[in-house]
Amino acid sequence: MFKRSLKIAWSGRCSQLLHGMLEADYDKRVINMEALVIIGVIVVIGLIVRSTRRPNRQRTERGNSRSLTSSIGRPSATRQPPAALGVPEGHPARQAAQRLDYALTADFEARVKDRMLRKEPRMSENDWQWRWFELKRYFLMCGVLRNVPMYSAKVDDVWHEMLMFTWEYEQFCKSFSGTFIHHAPHAPGAKPDSAERAWFDWVYGELFAVFPASAQLWGAFYRTPLSRERIEELELAQADELRARRFNGQSAEAYPDLDGTVDYLVKRGRQLAQEARSGVGTAGIHEDRYRDRNMASDSMMATGVLSGALFFSSMGPADEFDRHMDEAQTEVQRQANGGSGGGASGCGGYGDGDRDHGSNGNDGSSCGGSGGSDGGGSSGSSGGDSGGGCSSGCGGGCSS
Repeated sequence: MFKRSLKIAWSGRCSQLLHGMLEADYDKRVINMEALVIIGVIVVIGLIVRSTRRPNRQRTERGNSRSLTSSIGRPSATRQPPAALGVPEGHPARQAAQRLDYALTADFEARVKDRMLRKEPRMSENDWQWRWFELKRYFLMCGVLRNVPMYSAKVDDVWHEMLMFTWEYEQFCKSFSGTFIHHAPHAPGAKPDSAERAWFDWVYGELFAVFPASAQLWGAFYRTPLSRERIEELELAQADELRARRFNGQSAEAYPDLDGTVDYLVKRGRQLAQEARSGVGTAGIHEDRYRDRNMASDSMMATGVLSGALFFSSMGPADEFDRHMDEAQTEVQRQANGGSGGGASGCGGYGDGDRDHGSNGNDGSSCGGSGGSDGGGSSGSSGGDSGGGCSSGCGGGCSS
């Protein structure tokens, strides 16, 4: 009887255990199913959200792209200005460029920038960096040349604000070039001289690589031919006579690197003039023919790459100049230099955010152009006339 009762009790316990196990397994399956359903709902919601956000993101990206293009003319102009003013290592002007950068302290820049922002609250950081950068390039040209016209109203605006800090500006000039760089305005009604713009373009291209932002500020490069008289002068004039007439003698005496840069330009100009006048390159313009191999290095090939084309094209028919220069450039070079030909571009500007720019590097705020100027001349102190000797510019020129 006892055994029977024990057997019945054991059987009941086993049944309870088995039933409990079945219920637990069922609960697990229910939980797993619920988890799968929840995961599936999350995935579906994620896909829906992603599909709705993608068109908005694409529209935003397209909008940003249009904003960049309208603000600065070309997206590539958003790049940061290079070190040492973009003067390559090994170039005779490299050390002078580094000294100029050092002489313009961050505090001086910040104070000038603050004044500019009060005048132009919408000026972007990128706009400021390129204006400041190109003004420094202009100062380097003033340290090398006797006369440098000012072809950018926007760069000239920064210079005007800089002149408000008289002591700081004077210290900068002395530290960089050993002499004061004066701002010399033109007489009212003065008209730009295309020969001076061509001279500016040649020296600029020998010292610096040209970026799209450069052309936006200065106007299109290599759109005007050098005069045959200037080419003949470079070929035939004595070196001392040429230095006194065209270059900054005081700065060259003060700093050997500026003297070496002048010497480089005198020799380079003579070689280019000789080869252009003798017809070198009639079978095709190749820049390696025009570079003085005793001075050149691979690192310097970023500068002066279109000088031979400029000299050679200037010796040809005037109505063929634009075509020859376009053929000598790659598409990248044409865009960097301000677009294809079609007339001289005397002066340039660099765009505010609410302006659209054409392919010629002029945003409508430039001064002068090819028809007139409210600008200034520039003159050095190496003998001859002074104080406004140039007949082209946009708002001023340098006098050292």
